[in-house]
Amino acid sequence: MEKAFNKILLAYDNSEAAVAALQSAYGVATKFNSQITALVVHGKDDNLEDSRAALESFNKEKRLNMEIIERSGAVYDEVIKLEKEMEFGLILLGSHGTKGWQKLWMGSNAFKVITSSTCPVISVTAKASSSELKNILLPIGDSRNTRQKVPYCIKMAKAFGATVHIIGVSKSKSADTEKHITSYINQTQQFLASKGVKSTSKISFGVKVAETCIEYAEEVNAGLMMIMSETESSGLFMDSYSQQLVNNSTVPIMSIHARDTRLTGATGY
Repeated sequence: MEKAFNKILLAYDNSEAAVAALQSAYGVATKFNSQITALVVHGKDDNLEDSRAALESFNKEKRLNMEIIERSGAVYDEVIKLEKEMEFGLILLGSHGTKGWQKLWMGSNAFKVITSSTCPVISVTAKASSSELKNILLPIGDSRNTRQKVPYCIKMAKAFGATVHIIGVSKSKSADTEKHITSYINQTQQFLASKGVKSTSKISFGVKVAETCIEYAEEVNAGLMMIMSETESSGLFMDSYSQQLVNNSTVPIMSIHARDTRLTGATGY
């Protein structure tokens, strides 16, 4: 657990969103003493010299030891290849760029990086340029996997001194759904408290899941929303929900796989 984020892979194209992702990567690296590797992929519309110059300037300004790697090919392919080659613990990428890889990141290809990686992925919007993290949004749904992201949440919250805002959310209004989610929220709050992490909670049933999460993230000024990338249940984060969040969220999204048991074990905490 201590080395969860010791190696960070940053996909960089010098867009506004990529610059924001760089700031976020720096924030995480500072807290976890991580090594950052920045990947620049050659493409028809990229400006390789600008990207390298921006990275080198940031590296010098912050006195980092950031490695810059250049590759040619499809962006998501090169990100995944490098992640597997060097066994990174975290990937960061811009999700709403205004140039460069915009068409690649904003559509299905951004989601391919998230669903194909073996480690968590943080997708960062252009507005989210802060390296600080004071509030984390933790959606909880009606499945066992929904709690599997909690240890990652604790890791982040403790490092940044952040408050965790739990939202129990589902499109269903059934009594069973409410019972399960309320139980999961109580268990999660108790676990967070046992680790010295502050939290709040609320529930929203019979709602549009993605929109509700995004609205609440903005309400609590969240610097990060943590979700499971695979289907959590019919009420929360089927592929369509998680993809909506990645493409539309105004705050960074940390996507975690149910198959990722390096921190959580097979069944969560």
